[in-house]
Amino acid sequence: MKKFYGLIFSALLMLSTQSSLHAQNNFPNWAKGIVWYQIFPERFADGDTKNDSSLVDKVDAEYGKKIPSWHTSKWTSDWFAQSSWEKNLGGNFNRHLTQRRYGGDIQGIIDHLDYLKSLGVGAIYLNPMFDAVSLHKYDASTYHHIDVNFGPDPEGDKKIIASENPDDPSTWKWTSADKLFLKLIREVHQRGMKIIIDGVFNHTGTHFWAFQDILKNREKSKYKNWYEITSFSDSVGNLDYHGWWGTKTLPVFNRTKNDLAAGPKKYIFEITKRWMEPNGLTEDGVDGWRLDVANEIPMGFWYDWRKLVKSINPKAIIIGELWNLSPQYVSINGPFDALMNYNFAFAVNKFFVAQKKKISVSDFIKELHLIDETYPEENLDILQNLVDSHDTERISSMIKNPDRKFDYDGGPNNPDYDPSKPTSEDYQIQKLIAVFQMTYRGAPMIYYGDEVGMWGADDPYDRQPMVWSNLKYDDQVITPASGFKKGFGTYKVEQNTDLLNYYQKIIAIRNDNSALKFGDVSFIYSNDKNESFAFEREFRNEKIVAVFNNGDSVTRVEIPVESKHSSYTELLSGQNGVLADADTSGGILITQLTPKSVKIFKF
Repeated sequence: MKKFYGLIFSALLMLSTQSSLHAQNNFPNWAKGIVWYQIFPERFADGDTKNDSSLVDKVDAEYGKKIPSWHTSKWTSDWFAQSSWEKNLGGNFNRHLTQRRYGGDIQGIIDHLDYLKSLGVGAIYLNPMFDAVSLHKYDASTYHHIDVNFGPDPEGDKKIIASENPDDPSTWKWTSADKLFLKLIREVHQRGMKIIIDGVFNHTGTHFWAFQDILKNREKSKYKNWYEITSFSDSVGNLDYHGWWGTKTLPVFNRTKNDLAAGPKKYIFEITKRWMEPNGLTEDGVDGWRLDVANEIPMGFWYDWRKLVKSINPKAIIIGELWNLSPQYVSINGPFDALMNYNFAFAVNKFFVAQKKKISVSDFIKELHLIDETYPEENLDILQNLVDSHDTERISSMIKNPDRKFDYDGGPNNPDYDPSKPTSEDYQIQKLIAVFQMTYRGAPMIYYGDEVGMWGADDPYDRQPMVWSNLKYDDQVITPASGFKKGFGTYKVEQNTDLLNYYQKIIAIRNDNSALKFGDVSFIYSNDKNESFAFEREFRNEKIVAVFNNGDSVTRVEIPVESKHSSYTELLSGQNGVLADADTSGGILITQLTPKSVKIFKF
């Protein structure tokens, strides 16, 4: 009997071991502690001006009619200055911002990969790349082709696309934009970096090929069950259907309670294989996906899709756009590896950004611990710790406009909002936040341009063209015509080199110290009165202690530190020191911090 139970135990142990190995084989360990950089393609860099001329076709299609004298906006122009075509259309300044195009493209990204590498970036997240009429591309016209205006030959690519049957993968070809995107992937990989793309599988645009067939053939369309059509003909002969959050330009895919409809599901699976293993080569494919409005798609679809993704590349990462704590999605049995960690951003906003409504150190730590308690230990190291994104105002503008709910009232509808250039004091707080991002656990993510001091209110102001050092920009002039009630004045637009150098330094510190990428986190000091705290991170024989003063006064802290080494180096200044009262088990770290400052000690 003992032998029988022993065999049973051995079998269970083997299954457990196999399950553990399977989990490890399907986990993107490369993403642990990595530094992410988010790129909004249309606004990052215009590397090929020859593809700009045909952008008018996209704008006309989105607008619904031809815009007289429309032209691309000058990359270096004043954001608040209207082009002639904007003035001719009439209305207030904000009315036509979404019709602007600046010409950002794939070549522009390729041209600046060395910049990202020198910044210390390890992985890139691209907002939607698939062909669409809008500037943001969350209204896809297809998923199996990169936007033609991101490539070198838009007109030729249109002809290639027109020659295919979009419902038959065997007819799909590679456009010039597709090929350039594959080159981008190769260039990223050659630099030792990773790249993921946006998967927008909940809805498409009305120009999506299947929806266009429904518009043409109505109930006779082969694709009539792809969307949530409520009526094929209303009183004026138009379709009625569900749009994302009521937005009719974004028709929602049909679904059951636990899955997407068979048609779109099959198509999404085909394009997943196309971009993850182009021409059958996994090494030439993307390294994962960021999934738009992930909580709005049935869970059954995500489980099936995960199986496909991991069967193609077990090391691929799956990241959900989830704005709340979501253990059902990121867990041992969940469909995602990680999420955009907005709860991290919420906590940072309430502690580092807020002034009158600032939470205490104790409450800040509690909010961070709640994140830790929600997800498995291993997954905590790959959560995308962002502080802003394409869906929010920029971090520098948040700091200039504190004491508001995160991503709320961040635009001209708020009469108290100040859209002007942040001050040196604002940027000092941004530096403090950057250090916290780069020293805390997880995978910090930078929204393009934050590192050079770009500012901007909520969408679309947060999507201004990237500020490059080799370009001369017009001053930004804010007047009452802007729609804002404050911030009037003239502001110089250029890279904040001091801030850029600081980002490079703190990212290098992160990348050079394993404890900051992989180490556990323990808060070893906190003081609500002087708004200071410290945590230590330890990995193998490496220990780092980060001490923050978020208060407005100089503060002196004394912290017991357990360490075999009594000597240390403060990594930001390079200064060396020794623990007080040191013995073989540690000693007392005594240090003084100026307001809104931090020190990082390595033992």
